[in-house]
Amino acid sequence: MDIKDSLSHNLDAVDSYIRKVTTHSIPAITEISQHLIASGGKRIRPYLVILSSRIFRVPASVYTRIAAAIEIYHSATLLHDDVVDNAKHRRGTPSANDIWGNKSSILVGDFLLASSSSIIADIGSKELLGLFIRVLGLMAEGELVQLRLSRDPKLSQQDYYTIIKKKTAYLISAACESGPIMGKASRLEQSRLRQYGLLIGIAFQLIDDNIDYLSPGKMSGKDKGVDLKEGKVTLPMIVALSNADRKDKAVLKAALKSAEGDGDLFRNVHDIIEKNHGFEYTKKKAGDFATRALRLLDGLPRSLELEELRRFTLNVAERKS
Repeated sequence: MDIKDSLSHNLDAVDSYIRKVTTHSIPAITEISQHLIASGGKRIRPYLVILSSRIFRVPASVYTRIAAAIEIYHSATLLHDDVVDNAKHRRGTPSANDIWGNKSSILVGDFLLASSSSIIADIGSKELLGLFIRVLGLMAEGELVQLRLSRDPKLSQQDYYTIIKKKTAYLISAACESGPIMGKASRLEQSRLRQYGLLIGIAFQLIDDNIDYLSPGKMSGKDKGVDLKEGKVTLPMIVALSNADRKDKAVLKAALKSAEGDGDLFRNVHDIIEKNHGFEYTKKKAGDFATRALRLLDGLPRSLELEELRRFTLNVAERKS
């Protein structure tokens, strides 16, 4: 079995474990949880848990549970995010809150957070449990900061990076750090993968923010222009606001306040961002973060898993969906 087949087998095992954990006597828990799981997703976080664990020879019985817990953590935050954002779609299918309502989505999200925390606690590593408790708090902070600064055309790049680190990158960092923690790696190796995950998480979110404007909804897994509609000021918009002339800047500011993200308005905003190099700059920054992340892999134990991680890193800034 080659590395890709082996990883696919590992990811299937993670999905099976998630289905087992989310099958419950209360129908809403099973239906909402498995609706979200069945809608797909890239499984980036489980993939990184598996690779970082296999590099340090962590048993599959351990990393399967960690990977499942991280994906359940992530799914819970998506349920909550969709309620906050009043989202109608998730990964190309109707969102849970659109089908079952906000109250059920929030409560099932709470259940998933408790379930994932229980899985981590049962593994028995205080260090791992502490890591995930910290990350859970940081993710909530990130959502609150983003909510406070939504539709703010003065949002700085520094504020933007604070938001995406807390909302996205720290959980990806935890996924990468879990392997060396459980594999009893050196502090240097653990630090390398922690920082690698943070940088690759930032790069991943930067490309996501471009994709929201550039890719059809079926490819990106959400409605096109949803960030604009929800008033999220992402890096392409920040760059355009900085570079645009007075007329175009006024269009961008009005678009952020309008709560509309489609039709002629979206096309105008897209064209202004493109003209002012917002997409180009964002992709370049993603490439810079990915390059820095790649350097951190030097010195880790040589393996097929490490080479797969290098391949993944090289492709992050080039993805289209």
